[in-house]
Order: sequence, then structure tokens, then C-alpha cells
Amino acid sequence: MSPPYLASKEKAYQQYNTASHLLNVTFPLVKDQKLFLGIIHNLFNSVEAAMTAILHYEKDLRILPYFNEVDFQSTFNTFRDRSVRRNKIDGSTVALIQELKDIIDLHQKSPMVFQRGASVVICDKQYTLKSITAKDVAQYVNQTREFLDVMERVIRF
Repeated sequence: MSPPYLASKEKAYQQYNTASHLLNVTFPLVKDQKLFLGIIHNLFNSVEAAMTAILHYEKDLRILPYFNEVDFQSTFNTFRDRSVRRNKIDGSTVALIQELKDIIDLHQKSPMVFQRGASVVICDKQYTLKSITAKDVAQYVNQTREFLDVMERVIRF
């Protein structure tokens, strides 16, 4: 039976490849900005799986005694508090994970999502607007790729 961190690592790459394909192949063909939300969901699943893979790896090495992988917030807190400094992970990665989570939460709670020009706009109950463009999504994809490279570096050694 393979270690759990390998399954999480595989899921991280699968989700990333799906998001990258949606951005680079599907979006230019259909020009539908609502794909941005699907891409962001896949990117979030990718970074969450990568974070879980790192924590499982550290748990296998007995560096980390236990973490609650069922609850995202406790997993994220364990990762931020224990793994980031030890593995020299950049603070922008933590910010990326939090930003993707915030966008997904806003989307789930929002009463309205619409397209405006070349962006998709998420509106919350107080009518605060969050606009997401192709440039933003491409930046999220690049940052996620960098995090997957960091995951490889951590798990390799």
C-alpha cells in the first residue's frame, strides 16, 4: 500500500493539470469567463492536496504527530504554523491558499455571480464586488505551479 502523501501528491497534480487545461485550452475556445470559477476550484483542490501531501510526509517522518485532515481550517493552521517555516515555504504561498479559499467561500455564499466585460464578478450580500480576470487566474495558476514545485522539493528529501 502506498503512503497517503503519494495519493495526495497525485491528486494535487491532477487538479492542477485540469485547471491549467481549462485556462490554456478550453477558455480560449469558448471565451466564457464563468470557467474562471471552475479553474479556481481546481486550483484550490490542488493546493489543498499539496498541503496535505506535505503534512502526511512529515507525519510519516514523525516530525508532525497528528493533524486533522477533515477540517480545512485546522489543516491550514497546522501547515502555516508548523511546516511553512521548517520547509522555507514563501509567505506568498500561504496568501495564495487563503485567497483561493476566500474566493470559493465568497462564491458559495454569494447571491449573484455575473460576467462584466472580460471578468467574472462575485457579489456578496452587502453587494461588495470581487472581480476575477484572466490575468488573475493565470497568476493563480503560476503560483500554484510554484507551490507544487516546492511540494516536490519537500517530499523528495
